[in-house]
Formats: sequence, structure tokens, C-alpha cells
Amino acid sequence: MQEIKFKGSYYDIGLNNGKLLVPEKKNGFLPKFSQENLEKSKAFEKELRALTPDLLEEVRGVADGCGVDYQTILAFEFTPYRLKPQCLVFGITGEHTKSGDPLLVRNHEWLEEDSTSLRVMTIKPNKKLASYGFTFGWSLSSRYGGINEAGLAISGATASFEYTSPGIMCNAAIRWILDNFKTTEEAAEFIEDMPKVWGMNYLIIDRNETIAKLETHKEKTTMTYPKDFAFVSLTYEAPEMRKLHPNESPNVLKLFDTRKKFLDYWFAENKGSITEESIYDILKDCENKLHYHDKAPNGTYGTCWSWIVSPKSDTALISLGPPCKNEFSPYTIDYNIPSNP
Repeated sequence: MQEIKFKGSYYDIGLNNGKLLVPEKKNGFLPKFSQENLEKSKAFEKELRALTPDLLEEVRGVADGCGVDYQTILAFEFTPYRLKPQCLVFGITGEHTKSGDPLLVRNHEWLEEDSTSLRVMTIKPNKKLASYGFTFGWSLSSRYGGINEAGLAISGATASFEYTSPGIMCNAAIRWILDNFKTTEEAAEFIEDMPKVWGMNYLIIDRNETIAKLETHKEKTTMTYPKDFAFVSLTYEAPEMRKLHPNESPNVLKLFDTRKKFLDYWFAENKGSITEESIYDILKDCENKLHYHDKAPNGTYGTCWSWIVSPKSDTALISLGPPCKNEFSPYTIDYNIPSNP
């Protein structure tokens, strides 16, 4: 894990990110793209320019900082050539926690061996909200979840990797939301209206303890505002959304149903007295299927890191690897960012 802090214009933040990435080029990043795929990335660039234009300035800064072609950075960062985490996310209002603080919890599911790739970014773009977010080693513009200074927390879980059409990828949407929105309703409206790329579920909670759960697809988006608890993971839950992805793996559906049954029972039994420690316990337990360890030729698929944040706290709790093998440690969320190098 690396903690990184930058502030300034989007270009300047990107430039500093790019300078950090120069050593990574020796490790085989970035992958090679065909000229055809670089051309295809321009359709995504058009959507980003319409809805999240500042992110393109940051990408340009990254490209200049690390000496990699702009279009290549863009193609890697904000088109369907991405790492494909599915993940598990749940949110709880303060009414049901012992501390009275609402919570957002995320297991990031990918190769366990990639736990060292975690980057925690604290940034403050000019005239935007400061945020504390989670991403991989490249190229530091994406966010797969986090919280901003207004107390808005968000994360998500992929429901389908079936490519649809150019739009705003989840890692760009989450980043833009953290930079710009203060309430759950504002963030949910942005997601509902933006063009979708592949199936994605989002969970949002703000300082007012308003939870939104969105299941999204190019053809349809369902949005609900659960009163006290919500969960997303692996695939769609709503029947009308499952119809849009009829070829889902039976194993994925079984795992989703197992997780949902467990979490619904756990919440019903513990609501009103839930603590961070009780959440640690269920995330660590290999038997309840909130995480897994699937051996593969390139490593072990499972949880590469896990985190818990609250809209009403300045502390993030982070497990730097599978929770069953690692402790959760507190990290201070501090938006007082020193001058950039």
C-alpha cells in the first residue's frame, strides 16, 4: 500500500501521478494496444469530455509525467480494457451500529497477490471536493471507492462484463462523484443519467445516512433507497436486471445467494449493536463465503484488500490483504494536503 496526496489543477495532479509511475514502466506497464483499439478509445474520450472533462486533463498530465502516449493512458484507464473486480459492498445506517456511525464496507475481489498494488489517494482538485479513495498502481486516476470531505461514501461491484457501448466506466464515475457531489441523491442522479459501459452495481451513503443502491445496465437502471441496510456483489439482484444478463454463471448466482442469505440473517440478528469488530469477524470467516480463495495459474483469486469508512468519521479501517490473514488497521483521513513536490 502507498498513501499518496496531491492537490492543484487536474493537470498538475496527473503530472505528479505520472512522475510516480515512471519506475512501474520497468514492470511491463502499460500493455500494448493495437491501433484499432486506440481508435476505439476515442468514442469513450468523447463521452468523458461531455460529462467528466477534467479527468481528461488529469490523464494528459499523467501521460506527460510518465512519458507514455496520452491515448494509451486513456485506453487503459477509462475503456473496457480494465482489471475486472467484482467485489462485495454493504452499507449500514447509524441507527444499527453501536457507535451510531453509518458505515460503508468493501471487499475488493481480485488476485490476493495484488494486495501490494493498493494506492490510497488523498486529493484536492482546485475548486472541487477533497477525497480519500482507493485504486490500483496504474494510473492513479481511477477510484474503486472512497469518501469525500462532504461525507459522501461510494463503492460498487461489477454485475456483468458484457460490453455494451461507449460510456463512463465505473472507475471514472466513482472518481467524478467523489470530486463533485455532496449528497447521495446527487450522486445517484449522475449515475442514472450517464451512459453505461458494462453492468455495474453501486452503493452510496452520505452524512445524512441516506443509502442508495443502483443496479445499472445500458438498457435499464434500477434505483432504491434502502432504509437501514443494503448489499451489492457479483451480479444483479433485481429480477428485471437479471433478465438483461441471462447467461450468468450458476456458480456466481449461487455465491451471490449464499452471501445475501448470510448478510440478511447477520444484520437481522445484530442490528442496533453492530461494531467494527463484529464486521471484522464476518469478513475474516472463510465459511460464510463473504470471501474465497480460488487457486489459478496466475495466483489466488479472492480478496486483495478490504476497507471500512464512515461519513461521520475521519478514520478508515483497512486490511492490506485477505481479512482472514490480515488485521484491520486505522488510517487517519486528513484533507490537509501539503504543497505538491
